[in-house]
Amino acid sequence: MNSALKRDLEKFQNTYYNFKITKNENYAILSGIITVFDVNNVPWGNYGIDVFIPTNNYPHVTPLVVETTKNINRSWDFHISDEGLCCLAIPHKLILAKRSGINLINFYQKFIYPFFANHQYKLKTGKYANGEFKHHEKGILQFYKEELETDNLLYIEKIIQIGIGKLKVGNNDLCPICSDKKFKRCCKIKVLKIEKYGLKQLKKDLDIVKNEILKDSIL
Repeated sequence: MNSALKRDLEKFQNTYYNFKITKNENYAILSGIITVFDVNNVPWGNYGIDVFIPTNNYPHVTPLVVETTKNINRSWDFHISDEGLCCLAIPHKLILAKRSGINLINFYQKFIYPFFANHQYKLKTGKYANGEFKHHEKGILQFYKEELETDNLLYIEKIIQIGIGKLKVGNNDLCPICSDKKFKRCCKIKVLKIEKYGLKQLKKDLDIVKNEILKDSIL
């Protein structure tokens, strides 16, 4: 465990004092209770959780969160696996957090607490406070449609192909996607927007987009 993780664990425990710290070979584990409050500071519900923080490469890690009290029905409708592993956000948002380096308190406030607050909100209203992503592949497709502001899967496919270097385009070449402008004045900004998610994720995403295009062509 490096000094940055030790420091952040201490700060976290000083802020959220009901959490205890244990360790194993690969993780520092924060175990405790989250209490969700409404806007009037009235308690809505409690959840027991374990937060598994990888000890290697901290702060460039993605913590795993398991809900231990089974207060959430084990269903992807609630973004949780049968084992209680919580889907805190679309993978791309977690990738950006990992690349920039996390801070435990910030990660808790940005991803963990909102996950459980949203569960309470959905129980009471039937929907999530800020909308939600669909599950698995459909969520990835939804993400790209929102990120690139288009429903055109062929356009999304081309952008990802350029992003991973499968389709080579120079700055001063004509944009191969949508116009007679130079690439740098046309779609390059969209490519730069997705490149930050990394080659590994983009390759997975390209396969998902291609499969969806194939399904649409069959239908």
